[in-house]
Amino acid sequence: MNRKLSTLLVLLALSGCATLDAAGDVSYLPDAKGNFEAGENALQGGRHLDALKYFDHVRYKFPYSQQAALADLGVADTNFDREKYLEAIDSYRSFLKLHPNHPKADYAQYRIAYSYFKDIPSDFILFPSSTEKDQTSVKDARAAFEEFIKAYPSSPYVPEAKKQLADVLTRLAEHEMRVAEFYLHHDHLKAAVGRFSRLVDDYPHSELAPKALVKLAETYVKLDQKEKARAALERLLKDYPENEHRPQAEALLKSLA
Repeated sequence: MNRKLSTLLVLLALSGCATLDAAGDVSYLPDAKGNFEAGENALQGGRHLDALKYFDHVRYKFPYSQQAALADLGVADTNFDREKYLEAIDSYRSFLKLHPNHPKADYAQYRIAYSYFKDIPSDFILFPSSTEKDQTSVKDARAAFEEFIKAYPSSPYVPEAKKQLADVLTRLAEHEMRVAEFYLHHDHLKAAVGRFSRLVDDYPHSELAPKALVKLAETYVKLDQKEKARAALERLLKDYPENEHRPQAEALLKSLA
């Protein structure tokens, strides 16, 4: 490869890297509004480092302007857009601490929950999970969504938050089921009982709850605890009368008579 071609390839590679999120010197405007709008435009264009420069300029150069609070929120939104979700959470929390009564307080609270949601690893429901952090992030998402819905029941973001909360609860229930079945498969029966019971108690509205009750009853039978098995099956018939697992539960209950 000749020297000219090699140099050209290097320049092209550097050019490609520079388009990812590069930020050079920005031209600040003389007022808060202009700089804030420049920051918003940079954020919308994916120029995150430029956006942060403009927002920080508004925050520190015009701290008493109307745009200063919005710039605090802009920093949080930029971190979110960069997929720096933990940094975004810190930024949204800082915004709420500084501006608890701001008209966009509900938005910031919602975005805290949504940031936790986005930070959940895609392999969460697999067992064993990749790290203990996996479980922490999804539980944090649940707590944050519930906190938001309770604090701002009339917020326009509530419907979406409820959908995302339902998704979180489904993931948690699926995770419990996989762990319980893992224990059952390896004959760790007491551990399986604990997980099946937790699924039913913590996620009673999950589609997996009736199945968990059947599995719980079957595990109790293996442990020769027939009374507890009957109680689990009777709970299924009472709480989930139209469920597809009803025939199986009735047959198992009959065998225990």
